[in-house]
Amino acid sequence: MYMSQGATIRLRQGAGERLKRVFDCTTNTQVAESIGVDQGHYSRVLNGRADPGPYFQGNLLLAARDHGLTFDDLFEVVELEERKSA
Repeated sequence: MYMSQGATIRLRQGAGERLKRVFDCTTNTQVAESIGVDQGHYSRVLNGRADPGPYFQGNLLLAARDHGLTFDDLFEVVELEERKSA
């Protein structure tokens, strides 16, 4: 029997480059500053090593809304791997 591990939210592929263009930034540090999050956390979210929590999502969505970007433009819901139960 397999049990679902649920789902998580991640930045969409290419979101980092899109955000650089939208915020007129050349570095990820500048993007992080533009959205008001820690650069290290932004980097981990961008590289898929951390999930974007509610604070990250909220800050990004508020910063991006003036540029016409929505949740669906920036994030995707990803099902986690299933694991085999005994």
